[in-house]
Amino acid sequence: MREIKLFVGLLVLAMLMVGCASGVSRTKESTQEKFYCSVDNPVGDLQVVLTEEGKADLKDNLKFNPDELKNHLERAFMASSLMKQELKGDLPSLVVEVKEIRVRSNFSAIMWGFMAGNDHITGDIVIKDKNDLELDRFEVSASYALGGLGGGQDSARMDWLYEAFSEETVKELTKTGR
Repeated sequence: MREIKLFVGLLVLAMLMVGCASGVSRTKESTQEKFYCSVDNPVGDLQVVLTEEGKADLKDNLKFNPDELKNHLERAFMASSLMKQELKGDLPSLVVEVKEIRVRSNFSAIMWGFMAGNDHITGDIVIKDKNDLELDRFEVSASYALGGLGGGQDSARMDWLYEAFSEETVKELTKTGR
């Protein structure tokens, strides 16, 4: 009996560890110098756009809100003093190209949890100079697969996704956490 309880406990712990994830990936063939943000090297503008794939996904995932993702990103950049909107014409801009979205229904997330798949956002972060030339590009993804009454509510899942996406973007652009 003790072994069964230990096995179930380890299984639950393992499921919690794989339930949420976020990360950054860069293409190996990229020869560009990486762009890094700092207080002395901020961005001036931030945009969130949907690629054609993202627009197609949005039709089936209406709970995703590009404006809410932008708000989370702006708060993360402003909190770290990495954005100066008053100088946006002279500073590099950050464009988030959302290319993949999946949001489970409340019922699926609460009733089936991780068995219903995950909610996720994937997008390219593109830094452009004031002449619209690309300075850097990398992919950020965030996924959330937990469910149940605590983790299955739309607001909890979406806030976690927006926040994780924003944190990964800031980490990659500031060299922190790497």
